[in-house]
Parts: sequence; C-alpha cells; structure tokens
Amino acid sequence: MSKGTWYPLCRPDDERIKIRRTEGIYLYDTRGKEYIDANSGLWNVPLGYSNQHIMEQLAGQLQKVQYVNACEFGTEEAEELSEMLLSLHHDDIEKIVYTCTGSEAVELSIKLIRKYAALKGNGHKRTIAVLQNSYHGSYYGSMSCSDYDGQEREGYGPLLDGIRELSLPFCTCCRSGQVSDKCEAAMKDKLEQELAAFGDSLAGIIVEPILGSAGVIPLPEWFLRRIMEFAKEYDTITVFDEVATGFGRTGKMFCYQHYDMKPDIITMSKAMNNGILPIGAVAVASKIAEQFRIHDEFIFHLSTQNGNALCCAATKATIEELQKNNGELLVHAQEMSDYFAGRIRNEFMEQFPRIFDLRGRGMMFAIDLLDKDMSRKMRFNELLKVVNLLKKYGVIAEWSYLENLTSCMVIFLPYIIQKEQIDTILEKLLLTFNRMLV
Repeated sequence: MSKGTWYPLCRPDDERIKIRRTEGIYLYDTRGKEYIDANSGLWNVPLGYSNQHIMEQLAGQLQKVQYVNACEFGTEEAEELSEMLLSLHHDDIEKIVYTCTGSEAVELSIKLIRKYAALKGNGHKRTIAVLQNSYHGSYYGSMSCSDYDGQEREGYGPLLDGIRELSLPFCTCCRSGQVSDKCEAAMKDKLEQELAAFGDSLAGIIVEPILGSAGVIPLPEWFLRRIMEFAKEYDTITVFDEVATGFGRTGKMFCYQHYDMKPDIITMSKAMNNGILPIGAVAVASKIAEQFRIHDEFIFHLSTQNGNALCCAATKATIEELQKNNGELLVHAQEMSDYFAGRIRNEFMEQFPRIFDLRGRGMMFAIDLLDKDMSRKMRFNELLKVVNLLKKYGVIAEWSYLENLTSCMVIFLPYIIQKEQIDTILEKLLLTFNRMLV
C-alpha cells in the first residue's frame, strides 16, 4: 500500500511522470527531460503554456474579484464572457449557463432535454439518443451517455435509464473521404430504421460532431443533416457536444459552423480558457429558455464554482487571443494542419503500409494503424508500445482503441506550433515507426 495521490484513470498505486516546468509547447519533468506536447494537454491547451496575455489578465483579476456566490450575486466578468460567447454562436442561442467541466456541461444538457419535454407537456418523451462509441464525460449522466470503453463502466451501475444508441456511421473498410456508395447507403438505411423506431419518444439527441476519444471520427454531413431534420419534425432537442471540438480546434470556432446548422444546445469546456482553470458552459437556445419563462421555472442546477470570476477572466483572455488580428492564429493553425497532414499522407503512408488512414480536421488527427498481417487493426498492446516509444523519444500523443473498429495514435497539435517543431515531431514519429511498423 502506497499512500498519496490517486490519479485519473489509474489503479491505486500507478505512478505518473512528474512535470516540474512548462513553456510554450514543451513539458519538462523532474529529471529535466523535455517533451513536445503534441496532445495540447488533455486537448485543452491550444495556446501553449505560459501565455502572457492570459496570465496578466488572471493576475489583474486576483486584485478585483476572486469569488462570489452565484446563487446570490453576478459578476461583470461572467456577464462580459456571456456576451462574448453569445457572439460566437448562432442567433437562436440566447443564454449561457456556466459549469466547471465538460462532463458537467453534458450533465446539465441531459437535464435541459428532459425538463424541456416536461414543460411542453410531453412526459412520454424521456429517451435520449447518443452515438455508439461516443464519449461525453465521467459523471453519472455523462458516463451513461458514453459507450467508449463501455466495459469500464461495469460495476458502477445502475446507470441513467433511457439512454439509447444510434449506430456509428463509420466504415472500417473504407478510408476517410473514400467511403463507397454501397457502404454509405447501408449506413443511411440503418439510421432511418433507428430513427423510425424512436418516433415521437425521443426527447433529445447528443452528438460529438467529431468523436474524439473514439479516434477522431468525423460524422458525415449527411448524418448530421438527417438527425437535425428528424429533430425539427419531432421537436427533439439537439445537443452538439463541442467540448473537444470547440474554440478553433477544427478550423472554425465551433465544428457545427462548418455545416451552417443550429443545434439547440452546445456544450463547451477544454480549450475554453486554455486549461488554466476549471470551466465549462452550455449555450442554450431561446425555445428552451422560453419554456422556463412561460412556466415561471428556475433552472435547477448549480455547483459552487459555476461562473467563477477568475475562470471567466481567463476565458475572456483566451478568446481575445483566438480573435486577435482577425483570427490570424487560427489561419496559422490551419496552415500547420495542412503541413502535418500533407507530410503524413505523402511520405509516411507511402513508406509504411501499416498506416491505414489519417483522419481529422483542423488540429485534431488520428493515425490509424494495422497489425503485422495487414488484415486487422493493430492489437492494443502493440498500440501502447508505439505511443510509449514516442514518449521516450520526447513527444506526447494519445491512443484510441476499439476492437474491430480503430486502433490509432491521437494527436491534437497546439495552435501555436511552428513548422520546425512539426518537423521534430515527424522525426520522432519516423524513429518510432521504423522500429514498430516494419
């Protein structure tokens, strides 16, 4: 028995490398070893570490207001941030509700879905649809909506009732952007069958527009458009979980903006304030807020730190950095995305046939790997060896494994990364693949 910290997703006595210093896109451990953070923290540090503007705004906020009870008082910081967030979203969004995490944001979304149905007099509409293999968080409600690594939920039940799954529109035999007409037709037929089975019982649909934890799987535009059509027909609430994809990660401020869609709820967190302090938020459409007005209801949700002034100040500063000089950082990020993806496709996939696919959008990527016999995805133990060897070479990446679906390295590059730093990552990848993929 070893007393001390029990880290997330760890057994009681698992150890972690201790990081002593961070700067730019680099981490330095207690031995002085340098790592390039090609994972942007936990996908939440797009501006790198020690951003001066954020630190200055945070220091100034410490001299003003650090905390107030949001059940009794508001702050200028929370109101100003709400105005900024509303300006980033479509014109049907009316309210911003603060949370502390992405998991909590999904938790609140579940509440809003069901409360909206109840206020409309549709008590029979209790079912919430989610995607197979999606991940929405680790609180009870959000975990109930998360099928990624579903076996890890065993023993924590009973989970939240009324959660049903839609089949994932993802083809394992076709590469991204090259799905055959036959495979696409089969996926469309499956979706129609599943939606028809729900009918008028469906209160809400929660989707990640790009599944992150499941291996950076973009949902096809036809799929998103069809569920939006269905939702409009049956007055079903649509939730886009943009915890991973928000704040420029896919090239636009939010992923739904690539498709000119108007979800009823958008969840936010992660890159929201560059990982400085815990914050999340839920953007809520007018039609939901209006039902609360009509019935003179208050929103039954809070946690002690919701809308914390320090967290809001850091978020305001982060958005200012993203919007500075007409958004030149996001333009730079897209250039770096194109450079990284181009070299992987034109050099690495040519040299290493065991790279089956490169998926992604903006600054989120998955490198899908095959086993030695080239007939199936790389086995889990081998995938771990690849990622751990890359870490030994000084580059931090993640992995995603779903048997018979995907086995991939996951890379979320910081927006501030430079071409020569990408070159270094690619050099380390080459060393890793020369040992592991031949």
